[in-house]
Amino acid sequence: MKASFKAFMREIVDYAGLFPPADLSLDTSLQKYNKYRKSKDAWMLSRYIIPAGRLGELKPYGKTLFAEADPFSFSILGKRTETVSDYKEHIKDIVAALEQFYADHGDRVKTDVLEIKLPREAVFANDDDLLADIYEETILNFKDVAEFPNDIFFEGIFDKNWEKEIGLILESMNRYNESSVSEDGIKAGFKLRCGGVEADMFPSIEQVAFTLQKVCEQNLALKCTAGLHHPIRHYDHSIKTKMHGFINVFGGAMLGYAHDFSTDQMAEVLKEEDTEHFSFTDSGFRWKDYEVSTEDIEELREVALISFGSCSFNEPREDLRKLELL
Repeated sequence: MKASFKAFMREIVDYAGLFPPADLSLDTSLQKYNKYRKSKDAWMLSRYIIPAGRLGELKPYGKTLFAEADPFSFSILGKRTETVSDYKEHIKDIVAALEQFYADHGDRVKTDVLEIKLPREAVFANDDDLLADIYEETILNFKDVAEFPNDIFFEGIFDKNWEKEIGLILESMNRYNESSVSEDGIKAGFKLRCGGVEADMFPSIEQVAFTLQKVCEQNLALKCTAGLHHPIRHYDHSIKTKMHGFINVFGGAMLGYAHDFSTDQMAEVLKEEDTEHFSFTDSGFRWKDYEVSTEDIEELREVALISFGSCSFNEPREDLRKLELL
């Protein structure tokens, strides 16, 4: 296994077995996650994604499953809200749920990531002060408790004015991070939704390329979700659309950081379906004539390109074996 591939894939998959299209029960998905984290491929596995509102359902596992080995690692998922006031009330509910979660389980669990959708009111308001207020309100609720999430990823919406709205979200996020980083280092990051269970849930090449280029330009951390079960872009006959590949998306972002890619250059990486144009060596990852070093990959994965959620841990591994990368 090449060193750059190991760095690229280290702890990159957050397991989302609760969510479509898998839609597993809580018990089944927890047992699968526990099995995966004991497997030989556990080095690629990261957190178990669970809605904040379901944390209480984990209480029966406190002295059984959670006590077996290293602490269970969770990414906490917030719900969709319409208004800013609804959002702020929801943040309080998440805090209360986390307080009870740690009262129940203590150091047998870990919750280092929060994923949450920005309220629709804020996304469409064209108001960077309002967005900054939301980032600050959220972070203030989490910064004083060491066990609470310290990586917070805000999700936007691809609507008819998506370029203006996503651009403002990312620009305001960078301004907030530069001016208001808390003493314990919590920053706002962006969550990019790359697909779903229906064709119209997949953002276009242009939308993903624009977002990745702006994330690099604004020096933001990125977490992805949905539609990234497979490494390379391809047509899916069951959904009847082309699905983005996680090597295209994360590789494009890495090359974007390393080479200051334009949106058009980013789009070319995202469009790539020829596996021969991607390669991993001990020294780095390459797409055509562009390369990012293994050392840079390690740093980017640590601080900028965090992970992607997938309801399957098997599908990514099966494809990587077919490509003779794993």
